[in-house]
Amino acid sequence: MPLLLVYSLLLTACATGPAPSADITPAKSPNDKHSYRLLTLENDLQVLLVSDPNTPKAAASLDVQVGSGDNPADRGGLAHFLEHMLFLGTDKYPDPAEYEEFVTEHGGTRNAYTSFEHTNYFFDINAAYLPEALDRFAQFFIAPRFDAEYVDREKNAVEAEYQMGLKSDPRRGLDVLQEVMNPEHPFSQFAVGSLDSLADRPGSSIREELLAFYHQHYSANAMRLVVMGKESLDELEALVKPMFSPVPNRDYQPAPIEAPLFAAEQLPMMVEIKPQATLRQLDVSFPVADYRSDYEVQPLSYLGNLVGHEGEGSVLSQLKAEGLAESLSAGSGLGWRGGALFSVNVNLTERGAAQHQRVLQILFAYLDMLREQGPQQWLYEEQSQLAALRFRFKEDPEPINYVSSLSSGMHYFKPEDVLRGPYLMTDYQPALLGELLASVTPDNAVVTLTDDSVETDRVSRHYQVPYAQRQVNAAGLAAWRSPEAEPELHLPAPNEFIADDVELVALQQPVPEVPQRMLEQGRQTLWFLQDAQFRLPKGGIYVNFRSPEVGQTARQTAGAVLYTALLRDAVNEFTYPALLAGLNFDLYKHAQGISLRVSGYTDKQSLLLARLLDTVKKPQFDPARFANIRADMIRGLQNSVAKRPSSQVIDDLREALLYGEWGEQDLITALQGMELADVQDYAEAFWSSASVESMMYGNYLPQQAETVVEQLASLLPDGAAPTLPPLKVLKLAPGEALQLAADVPHDDSVVAWYLQGAGNTWSDRAATALTGQIIKSGFFQQLRTEQQLGYVVAALPWAQLDVPGLVLLIQSPNASAPQVAAAITEFMAAVPDSVTPEQFARHQGALIHEITKPDKNLWERAEFFWQSIAKKQYAFDGRSQLANAVQDMDLAGWQAYYRREFRDQPRSLQAVAPGRWGEFPADAGRIFRSPAAIKDGHDAYVIE
Repeated sequence: MPLLLVYSLLLTACATGPAPSADITPAKSPNDKHSYRLLTLENDLQVLLVSDPNTPKAAASLDVQVGSGDNPADRGGLAHFLEHMLFLGTDKYPDPAEYEEFVTEHGGTRNAYTSFEHTNYFFDINAAYLPEALDRFAQFFIAPRFDAEYVDREKNAVEAEYQMGLKSDPRRGLDVLQEVMNPEHPFSQFAVGSLDSLADRPGSSIREELLAFYHQHYSANAMRLVVMGKESLDELEALVKPMFSPVPNRDYQPAPIEAPLFAAEQLPMMVEIKPQATLRQLDVSFPVADYRSDYEVQPLSYLGNLVGHEGEGSVLSQLKAEGLAESLSAGSGLGWRGGALFSVNVNLTERGAAQHQRVLQILFAYLDMLREQGPQQWLYEEQSQLAALRFRFKEDPEPINYVSSLSSGMHYFKPEDVLRGPYLMTDYQPALLGELLASVTPDNAVVTLTDDSVETDRVSRHYQVPYAQRQVNAAGLAAWRSPEAEPELHLPAPNEFIADDVELVALQQPVPEVPQRMLEQGRQTLWFLQDAQFRLPKGGIYVNFRSPEVGQTARQTAGAVLYTALLRDAVNEFTYPALLAGLNFDLYKHAQGISLRVSGYTDKQSLLLARLLDTVKKPQFDPARFANIRADMIRGLQNSVAKRPSSQVIDDLREALLYGEWGEQDLITALQGMELADVQDYAEAFWSSASVESMMYGNYLPQQAETVVEQLASLLPDGAAPTLPPLKVLKLAPGEALQLAADVPHDDSVVAWYLQGAGNTWSDRAATALTGQIIKSGFFQQLRTEQQLGYVVAALPWAQLDVPGLVLLIQSPNASAPQVAAAITEFMAAVPDSVTPEQFARHQGALIHEITKPDKNLWERAEFFWQSIAKKQYAFDGRSQLANAVQDMDLAGWQAYYRREFRDQPRSLQAVAPGRWGEFPADAGRIFRSPAAIKDGHDAYVIE
């Protein structure tokens, strides 16, 4: 598949484009109901205004063309540290908590990221409060305080983020890549930062350097601002101009990057890395030209779509046939002013790691074939057609994501193309494509093998990664170029799944507001609804096959996940072209069975569904593929130890609460004991006891539903469906305190403290959700910003199968679990008395606004309907029920509930990883060593 982003820090940066003239209006999708205006303020800040009178959320993003590649040579992480500091007070709003509190109390979120060339700041908020939020946001770029006290404190947050990445193989791989780069290239610099790199030095304080860096790089001409709101374009312009015109224009121009990413004498290069996890990966990267100004040609997309194809004749198809790989992705993962990397990433089998030379031979043979056959206009036009369809029927994204991506793209695209630029592929230039093909050769390659078996002779500076590096000699190149056996490779066939008919079906009047039960007989139920609001030539078929053969034992779970993985693998070659054509497919295990989903353009859905069901009825599983898929699953479970510690503890906590969830070791043991015949026996048992519930929502006629009913019926046995075992959630008693010792091999301590609501009524759900809304901002501000307990600090509602609860999560590199738990206890004790009536009203309004906000697109609406059906909420009124319960709760009632349920007699389960201290919070209840031990014989909520 195409490779979009390798690491979060490799976000593609953009070259500065021309300023928009007053008469340019960006071209937009015919399906786009927003209004747009481009303008350039007097200080040369380029602005895109987006007006949507119906948006429940306003949003804004400002992208600065400066990133970690601009760090001073001896100040790794300075750009990233500056990003952190801008949130912590300005001259106009000096309180460092004020921005976070205002956004949270008014239903919003805020964040930022730093890439090699860009820093992007963004927020959303309930639409009525855009002016106040935007004023606070603008001050980041006018008069930040860089308060010395918070400079000292926030360095600890950067250090915690750095420490958290020490066991992350993506971070570790990036560290090695930067170390083997040409040291004269700015991207070779340390990106994240640490206490060491950000320490005060004789004659130079880090605060002074922050100020100098800010004043040099944060210039209006290097910024792009996108503001989206319910106001008219004239009103938005009147709002933005006085707020952002004071941003100083220092006429900053990014310096050209003359140095190559890899010096010519370094290539071809072989790098070998020893991972933390059981990771087997081959990455092949080629330095190529900077094609970002050629976005109407999209040469890297053209090549990435071919190399990353998964159909018959593809690189991946051949690798799977030889038992060498499980997945492959290809595309541009890194770009800079003057160049880019075209990268191919292959996830290897054990055999593939041992025979990685053969993997390279197959890849280079495919690239040779592409060069020999030359650019193919028909393939280019097919990709162009698909891109045009995506733009024509573009759907509304979340405002916060939309403004962030637009502000970054404004640096790159011409003003008229800021909306359609990512979808343009209209200028077929075979010479340019041929130039790119000429660059992806063995003698221009950086090959990285990541595997535990490699022999290393050096260690990277920042992440202490064992690795080896060598230049490939003539004999090595010859081996890459000379396949031991000629692979069966060819170009993809024409894509039969591209939608031809994109007309909208006639609506059957009157159109109901919610799905109707069209069929309920035997073992099958089908719900149906035409979409009357979004009116796209798209729709979704959602299918739940339910059976008592799922979730009762770890072996059943292993059988279900192996079976669905084998089915996905068996259909991959014909479903991949469908995916490219905008037809999405998924097949996966769920709590009570197996789910199948087909969504996208409705035109060719019947063709895809028929082929999928034919495979389900008559699968032909290859024993070698079974062995590789099982081994890949086991390796993935074993690799859980390399996940972020806080994620591991949350996984353990979820397992302790949900019956039918199993831990990694239980699943590994079950998988190791299963052969292909066992999976086939499991599949037979599953289908002999299966029933099906399905939903069709979108651009369908009722008679199409009848066809789906017939297709699904062919999978089901006769007779009444067996009774399904109920879903269950651990039920804690008032004042009950339990503690789970999580086995996490990491120096950081982690406390994930779960507090369960009093019951499962709408009132309980409302009170718990309100508590999560009220505490999340203060929890972050007090325990992260003020006390600097760690980088991962969060408090949020955490319902399990609608049983309400909260989770309070901290991962700390500098405090023991007892210290963390004590800080949480102190914070929680003070909450109910600290909330004023005005604050309560704001939080209450923000939560109601969030619950009742309209669905943004067809898929959000479909997911709500489908989840309501799964929960047997056939009135489809869950949102209004919850919103009404929130509205009915007053401050006194909430305070009484909080004191009783979350402070005085809490239903408490702490999951704790003690880290290097080895200590557990005292008086937090009996310690259990496994989630299963907690559930054994304990009371449970039964979810019918």
